[in-house]
Amino acid sequence: MFVHYDSKPNQSNMAQYLIQAVLVSAAIIAFIQARNWLRWRTLNKWGEQYGCGAPPVVENKLPGGIERYSILFTGLKGVDFLEDIIRKRYISMGTNTFRIFSLFNSSIVSTSEPENIQALLATQFHDFDLGTSRKNNFHDLLGNGIFTANGEAWSHFRRQLRPQFSRDQVSDMEAADRHLGILFKALPEENALGWVEGADFLPLVYRFTMDVSSEFLFGESVNSQSTALHSQDSGNRKDLQKELDFSEAINYAQESIIWRIRLPILQSLWTSKKFKKACKTVKDFADHFVRIALDPDHKQPPTLPGQKPKYVFLNELVAETRDPIELRDQVLHIMVAGRDTTSALLCWVILLLARHPAEFQHLREAIVSQFGTEKSPTNELTFESLKACKELKNVLYETMRLYPLVPLNGREAVKDTTLPTGGGPDHKQPIAIRKGEQIGYSAYVMHRRKDIWGEDSDEFRSARWEGRKLGWEFIAFSGGPRICIGQQYALNEASFVMVKILQRYDHIEALDMTGKIPKAITLTMSPGNGVKVRMHRAAS
Repeated sequence: MFVHYDSKPNQSNMAQYLIQAVLVSAAIIAFIQARNWLRWRTLNKWGEQYGCGAPPVVENKLPGGIERYSILFTGLKGVDFLEDIIRKRYISMGTNTFRIFSLFNSSIVSTSEPENIQALLATQFHDFDLGTSRKNNFHDLLGNGIFTANGEAWSHFRRQLRPQFSRDQVSDMEAADRHLGILFKALPEENALGWVEGADFLPLVYRFTMDVSSEFLFGESVNSQSTALHSQDSGNRKDLQKELDFSEAINYAQESIIWRIRLPILQSLWTSKKFKKACKTVKDFADHFVRIALDPDHKQPPTLPGQKPKYVFLNELVAETRDPIELRDQVLHIMVAGRDTTSALLCWVILLLARHPAEFQHLREAIVSQFGTEKSPTNELTFESLKACKELKNVLYETMRLYPLVPLNGREAVKDTTLPTGGGPDHKQPIAIRKGEQIGYSAYVMHRRKDIWGEDSDEFRSARWEGRKLGWEFIAFSGGPRICIGQQYALNEASFVMVKILQRYDHIEALDMTGKIPKAITLTMSPGNGVKVRMHRAAS
């Protein structure tokens, strides 16, 4: 006996379920959109009492501006992200503050207006924090620390770290001098005419700063430069593996994080095994030194009579806390900042001076006048004497103006609030900011505004700093309560290195004097194609 089942009722039921699902989904979307519309309407009404006006809005070509996500598929090859995307958008908008509406009803206000940045970082500091995005994106690599924490946690970390950057600590250049000597040994040999041909300073500078910062932090250097030299001499690269693994891991992790920040949709997607392994490699590297510092049998190296005891950042931090995770995370935060920012600054300074012979000669004349030559020094390189060299300070500031180490940054509103300017027909009214809204600000764009810096704002001209006072139009080290606590450390080390280089060499020429300089952007911005130069050793 055969029983025949009619498939039509089942198909009819499935069609009904499908229709119901579509209707329910449509109702949910309509509800979300209506709630979002009401929320914006309420915010705008609230903003009217403060004289707020709407900022210009970037036109979306597709729903949610999904055309902007095409970068996921095309990548950035041949594209200058800061010039071709960020700055170009500001220019096309014809304003310094605007709003972008994106997927899932999210929005971001972008600004390059000093008054708004001052509000974000200082005068309205408590209306904004770093937001969950930064903490979530950085946590796998750095854990909890001063650059990712908010509120009381941030205050705790800053109080903990601030004493470690006193003038006595940041002005000790003994380690920098020693490791700089190794850098000079790593350069190609001089020819018969005294020229060093085809040197790439970028990897050398990054190893140098790694060695100096690791000695400052841990009491002993990772000696990446010496390891590299030994490896080159012996042909055996196994000794380099640990340093290479760490450097590659930290670079890969940072590149992954910056993509997740640019495109928030990646935050939940970019959790590859390679990313997790890279983060573990970095943390394991720091854990090794934390275990040594916490070892009850660990002793400071002996000092010679009359010699000042060696300062070790981690040992001082152990006096504040013995939590190994907190120690590791704090050290990693400082290591990444100290290594990357100082390296990038030095690379940009060397490259720009090599491309601008008149600037190089002007600075070298000032340095020789104040400090003498390598073979005939006349003045000790101290914190005070380096800081007093205004020509050097001007070059450093001009470098950070054109190539700010952190070209893009942001905050998130913790409540409904305002920004001082950018709204209304004249773009001068305050702007109402929604709780949870992202505010992106660009030092790169602001530092190149012609109405602030002049028609030559894209040119490297250190003389523009003569008699100029620092204001909110220049945020190389951020500002307000979160101003960089290591800025004097970075400036002092960079000044010391540049004086030593210019005492040693009387000519530096870039191998590419006129081409466009590619930019590499991770957590900081550095030259994207190395720092390839030729240099002439000074005769005396």
